[in-house]
Amino acid sequence: RTARGYTPPRDVEPHGPADLAVLSEEHREVIAALDQLAPRQREVLVLRYWSGLSEAEIAEACGISRGAVKSTASRAIDALETIMTRTEDPR
Repeated sequence: RTARGYTPPRDVEPHGPADLAVLSEEHREVIAALDQLAPRQREVLVLRYWSGLSEAEIAEACGISRGAVKSTASRAIDALETIMTRTEDPR
């Protein structure tokens, strides 16, 4: 359940128009979910998983401690999971 335990797929090759459409929809859903996070949470996740920065690099860039990076990433992933689950199953 740690932030470093998840690495998003980077080289996903769609095999046809249907795969491309599904992949595009998934990307839109993730971006929409990221937009619902607190700005600091979004920033930490984007820097960590899309930009590939280390915790130390993120801490320096954001002016926070490594511990704050770890806790922010963990809370952001939990929040993202909640948002994505709610999006998949709106009851």
